[in-house]
Amino acid sequence: MPVSTVAENGQIAIPAEIRARYDLTPGTQLEFIDDGGTIRLLVRRRIAPSDPAAGYGLVKVKPSRSGPRRLSGFDAAATLKRPRSKT
Repeated sequence: MPVSTVAENGQIAIPAEIRARYDLTPGTQLEFIDDGGTIRLLVRRRIAPSDPAAGYGLVKVKPSRSGPRRLSGFDAAATLKRPRSKT
């Protein structure tokens, strides 16, 4: 049976075999249920693991006239700015 130790700040680490068996990914919410002398954990909400590669290409940038672009010159927030309309 897997065992975990409560840290000084109250945190516990769920053993890898339990995380794998119950598909507990980062961000999954667990509820603690007090059944008298027993504590049960109930999975409240599962979070599917994200795939960073799925987001590639979502932000389109106009080609640069000054030569090749560098990562240091890329500001993702600036590409999402929309010009304000004058009313």
